[in-house]
Amino acid sequence: MNDASPEPESAEPSPESREPSRDSLGSRMRSHIGWWLGVASALIGIIAFVLTRFESDAPSFSAWQDKVNSICQQEIPSIGGKVEAATGSFVEMDEKSDPAQSERDTVSDNLETAGSAFLHLSGSWGALEKPDDHQDGIKNLIRTASDLGHSYGAVAYAVSNNEDTEQLITNQLGNHRLLALEVQALQLEQCQELVGEPEDW
Repeated sequence: MNDASPEPESAEPSPESREPSRDSLGSRMRSHIGWWLGVASALIGIIAFVLTRFESDAPSFSAWQDKVNSICQQEIPSIGGKVEAATGSFVEMDEKSDPAQSERDTVSDNLETAGSAFLHLSGSWGALEKPDDHQDGIKNLIRTASDLGHSYGAVAYAVSNNEDTEQLITNQLGNHRLLALEVQALQLEQCQELVGEPEDW
C-alpha cells in the first residue's frame, strides 16, 4: 500500500498575474514620453542657438551695400585719375610707330598703378563682413575686380617688353565690363560711378 500522498496540483496563475499591472505600464509610457520631450526640447534649443548666431553675426545686405558704396565714393578721385592716366598715355604711345623705351616704361608704370588700385579695391571689399544673402554675387564682384587689376598688370608687362597687347587689351576691357555688370547686379550706385556702365566697355 502506497502511503505517499498525492502531490498538490499547481495553482493556475490568476489573470491579474499574467498581465503587467496598469501602474507599471503607465509609468513606462510616461518615462518614454518624457524622454522624447527632453530630446525635442534640446533640439529646439540647439536650432534656436544656431539661428540666433547667424542673425547676430552677419550684417544685412543693405548695410553691406552702404559700406561698399562708401569705399567706392572714397576711391572715385584716385582710381578715376589713375585709369585716365594709364589709358591716355597708352593711346598716345600707341599712335607712334616706334616709341622710345623710356615712354614704354612710363606707360607700363601707369598701367601697373591703375591695376594696383583695382587690386586694392578688391581687397577692401573682401575685408568687409559679408551678409548671408547674395553670396555668389559678392564673390563674383571681388574676384572680377581682382581679375581686372591683374589684366592691367599683364598689359603693363607686355608694353614694357614691346610685346603685342591687342588680346590683352581685349581681356582688360572685358574685365571692365564684367565688373560693371556685377556692380549693377548688386545695385551699388556709387560703385557704378567708379567703374562705369557695362555698355561703356
